Amino acid sequence: MEKQLTRFEQLLAEFNQLEPVEVAEPTIFSIGSKGYYENPTTDTLAFFCDNNGYHQLGDTALKALLHCLPEEYHSLDSSLIETPEREVKTQAGKRIDLLLESSNWALVLENKIYHHQINPFDDYERFIQEERNQTRFEGKQVIFAVLSPAGEVLPTGWHGISYPELITALKYELTEQFLSQPINKWTLLLREFILHLESLMSQPSVNQHAVDFVLNNLSTINEIQETKKQVINEYHQRLQAAIQKELGEDIVIRLHHWEGYPALRFALSSWKNTDSDVVLFLSGDKGESSINVYAHLEGDLGEHKADSLILTDCKVERWIEGNGRYRGYRTKVAAITEDEIIQFISERLNELDKFEREFGADN
Repeated sequence: MEKQLTRFEQLLAEFNQLEPVEVAEPTIFSIGSKGYYENPTTDTLAFFCDNNGYHQLGDTALKALLHCLPEEYHSLDSSLIETPEREVKTQAGKRIDLLLESSNWALVLENKIYHHQINPFDDYERFIQEERNQTRFEGKQVIFAVLSPAGEVLPTGWHGISYPELITALKYELTEQFLSQPINKWTLLLREFILHLESLMSQPSVNQHAVDFVLNNLSTINEIQETKKQVINEYHQRLQAAIQKELGEDIVIRLHHWEGYPALRFALSSWKNTDSDVVLFLSGDKGESSINVYAHLEGDLGEHKADSLILTDCKVERWIEGNGRYRGYRTKVAAITEDEIIQFISERLNELDKFEREFGADN
């Protein structure tokens, strides 16, 4: 075991030498999903490019998009006569990501965040020509463009727009918007969209040294994880046995994890119809580890009754949770010995037991 611990310590020392993994700040567009790909990105871009849209930002996004094209297009009228069209179906059954139409120009835009260009460009051009024959785009300048991470080289007649270019242009136009108009929710949402595009285009947060470290040490890392489980379980059971001896009562235990860290729960087996318990939360940081007490409330006066019995002589944080069903108490346990932990939890269980006997659901 000593040899194994020495190997673990060496591995942890190596791990501490790695550069920290950067975690991108979440945005409203990144939460709640595992990925954010072409369709929702194009939907959002289409929404903001509609100068007549509900966002009240006028042509802010449309001007930014046009300024990513060659200079000859920068003077185009930045207003649309039709709502931006998504997934426009061609005669061959292919779909154009986004079609923008002004009074004197039309823009066919393909959006590719992660994939190589496999678009049927000829079919898109043929669609425009056939529409022209039916007078829809007659006399209008038609622009073909692909939005992609690097603005790749494209077939003749197509223009590449890179995401970094679009981000820069959107930032410039949004700054102008900030200066000229009051801030509203759509201004903030466009800013969130820009931040999300930046996160999509940023370099991977895990560098190659970290990748090599994990792949080269998977076996030992797995051993550490299994040892952690074993140690926490045995520590939990050891505390259970010591508290039972201290109180002369049977103790039931449960193990939960809060944000990846163990929360060791203790309750008296004699309690019925209640979720009251004491929790030792081991956060990995001595300054953040805590002992929490949860009193299961019954009736309107439960909160005050619990306060009159639990941690009355300690500096403690109090709160209500679970739609008013629980009164919570928290106190830090930095620099506290195991014997002191056992004593402290035992005292809290005694307080909860008195609360349960006097004010619990069975009374």
